[in-house]
Amino acid sequence: MRTVFEEILTALERGQAVTRIAVVKSSGSTPRAAGASMAVFEDGSITGTIGGGSVEHASYMAAKKLAPGQTTIREFDLTPNDAASIGMVCGGSMTVLLDSLLPTEENVQFVQKIVDQFSSPETRLLVTTLATNGTVTQREVLPVNDDTNNAITEPFVRCNEQKTTYFEPLLAPETVHFIGGGHVTQATAKLAAFTGFRVIVVDDREEFANSERFPDATEIRVAASLKDCLPTQLGPKDYVVIMTRGHLHDRDVLAQALNTNAGYVGMIGSKKKRSATYESLLKDGFTQAALNQVHCPIGLSIGADTPEEIAISIMAELIMMRKKDRHNLQ
Repeated sequence: MRTVFEEILTALERGQAVTRIAVVKSSGSTPRAAGASMAVFEDGSITGTIGGGSVEHASYMAAKKLAPGQTTIREFDLTPNDAASIGMVCGGSMTVLLDSLLPTEENVQFVQKIVDQFSSPETRLLVTTLATNGTVTQREVLPVNDDTNNAITEPFVRCNEQKTTYFEPLLAPETVHFIGGGHVTQATAKLAAFTGFRVIVVDDREEFANSERFPDATEIRVAASLKDCLPTQLGPKDYVVIMTRGHLHDRDVLAQALNTNAGYVGMIGSKKKRSATYESLLKDGFTQAALNQVHCPIGLSIGADTPEEIAISIMAELIMMRKKDRHNLQ
């Protein structure tokens, strides 16, 4: 979602209108779940996707026909027969919001506010209110109550006789802390940024921790020592990936990670390395239960060999964990 809004902002700043398409409700078997979004620009180009196929094409054509500044709702209520008629295999329903944004200063500032929100650790809601005639009466970004701040991960709709209001959570991305800036980290960090994670790279060697090697990283740190390189205040949305240049360094970083509340801790290496590392940590007072939470060898087992293949296996695991964590919050 962040990338879509960043490209919307760029278009508006260039004086171009753009239509945002967002899935605000879905059920059954649909191409994408609620929260998927895309944008259609004046030249017909797009960014993002709501699943491809016939529903996306119908939404795209509707967006091109939308009057400048107009907002509308498209309902796709697909029984199996209806789905087959537009080329889908299974049935389901989707509610799609099509919101045409004019390149006004007000809209530029509003979208900038949305983009900035993705760097915040707190979830906020993008609220779009429509009158019964489809006119947008309000767009705003609102805080979420403290007791539900971490629980809202999917859009939802509220309706009455006068208006329909769409609430879309603006979720801060999960952060991957890569400890070690070698070849595997270089390949994995690129994929992490590409798939929507916030990337932090830490190494104690400046030649391995720099923007030339990691142009997509949000933050790059050269640590004085890997024995004290992790923040202590890590939470469920922080993922620690340990890939230093040696087993002893990996062991030191793992000890730090186990003293945090990080949502995921993974360490590269063989089962033999894992056994030696765990034995050392058990002697230092760490519990077997804590070590059982560590993903080592890191990544899904796909027979990966090259740095690029290993990166794919690691990111497959991280994406799986992210989906699981967000689902558990609902």
